Amino acid sequence: MSGTDNAGRGWPTGLFIQTDWLQSNLERENLRIIQVGGENFYSRMHIPGAVMVGYQDITGYRDGIPGFRAETALLRKLFGRLGITPESHVVVYDASGGMDAARMVWTLHCMGHTQCYILDGGMGAWYTEKRVCTDHMPQIAPVEYRVDEDLRWDADIELMQRVVAGELEMKVLDTRSEAEYEGQTIRGPRGHIPGARHFEWMDALRTPQDPQLKDDEALREMLAGRGVENPHTDEVVVYCQTAHRAAHTWAVLRHLGYAKVRLYDGSMAEWGISGQPVVAGMVPR
Repeated sequence: MSGTDNAGRGWPTGLFIQTDWLQSNLERENLRIIQVGGENFYSRMHIPGAVMVGYQDITGYRDGIPGFRAETALLRKLFGRLGITPESHVVVYDASGGMDAARMVWTLHCMGHTQCYILDGGMGAWYTEKRVCTDHMPQIAPVEYRVDEDLRWDADIELMQRVVAGELEMKVLDTRSEAEYEGQTIRGPRGHIPGARHFEWMDALRTPQDPQLKDDEALREMLAGRGVENPHTDEVVVYCQTAHRAAHTWAVLRHLGYAKVRLYDGSMAEWGISGQPVVAGMVPR
């Protein structure tokens, strides 16, 4: 896995970091550690220095549709309470296979903070490796969050409509299950956004029980099979049902160096309720 300075001299260059690096850098200046979710165990056991954020703190409803990014004003207050400054390097982890952490990292990107990383394997890998845990609650001095929004990481329904109409040339990945993509589900809409290729988010993991990433070359090969090949020129949009699973695929693409990748946070929840076109079957169109 690329992107980690194992000696701990510099900050990581990829979006996913390894447990060895974090263990060696727990006391590092300007490091902030965030656990997303896991309310049932945080008070008894968490990575030293970690503060907890609920998934519901970074997402919200819009017109009754779940999964959207929380309001900017609320996120500014949250990140200020977490003590995040322009100098902060933020490591995020979860116990949900990386989805919660990826959604937090995407949210940080949209709020203008790109110095952030996901702990590969999350709390499961940390605990399995018998690394240091604590029940101590860190005291974080609140700050005024001063970084501006950066919406190049976000896709809305108007952009998706233009992609489907052929007005924008972008690769679209549906990260749901094969059954959802094909339309073989009771819940509608039955099918996928026209032109979208299927890339189930869990395909990036070693196994469902070991939610660490496969090696970079294997990931690139899988993405190439879906027509996503050039990290410098390909523009990519990912979606799922409520932009939870897709956030992980967004993070994988960013980790592999894709510079132009967006997450459609409305995803199929918004697309379907808005009566937009869908295609059933295993072909993009």
